[in-house]
Amino acid sequence: MYDWYGRLRMISMRIGLVTSVLLAQGGLSVDAASETFSSYAEFAGSSVPQEILWKVLARNGKSKTYTQVFALDGGTVGIANFAVGGLASLYRLMDTEKYFGRSREDMVRNYSSSCRPGKHRGNDTGWGCYAQKWWRDGMIRFVHSPESHGIQNQAWLEQMRPTIELALEHGWRDSRGLAIATGVANSVGSTGFKSLALRYGWRPEQVLSGYVGNDAHRKRRRDAIDAAFPH
Repeated sequence: MYDWYGRLRMISMRIGLVTSVLLAQGGLSVDAASETFSSYAEFAGSSVPQEILWKVLARNGKSKTYTQVFALDGGTVGIANFAVGGLASLYRLMDTEKYFGRSREDMVRNYSSSCRPGKHRGNDTGWGCYAQKWWRDGMIRFVHSPESHGIQNQAWLEQMRPTIELALEHGWRDSRGLAIATGVANSVGSTGFKSLALRYGWRPEQVLSGYVGNDAHRKRRRDAIDAAFPH
């Protein structure tokens, strides 16, 4: 009697082997956009936020790194370019006493938005946080610490929460759609993202196209989204 079960099992094993080889060689890709989410908590608990942060915003370390600390806007830090008000999201998760010898409340109140006082823009030339050695040294110690990656990931995700929840409300449930939403919001803010989304009828691809325009930096972000979360 012909062993149909054995034959089918052998074919299945061969298909699996070929698939594994193609994946290993880059000849076959998994559609990352096929992963969908029904809530912020579900999205936050997946690996997708870290993929967006590293592959899209940082472009695999080409544009941003976890350990960067530089003078722009009075002090800019880490993988998400935390600066000005964004620094507060880091302070709330950090052991600020350990790195700065100051309480979280003190750091949030006096060394976040106030790092860029008045109309100052560009690199800190003595008016911001970066110019203060204790702040700069403490932040450099933090970004090189073992806990830094996790804290930066969490801080960025919390910053993006309003955008993610808004996108989910309008049916943007797959990985690509949420990569577009957060990629745009990280550049123009949550309000800017909402404005674009309203203008283009909450259609993710049109929002991305409208955001990019002819801007070279934004084209690189679009290309990073396409590479990490293909159509």
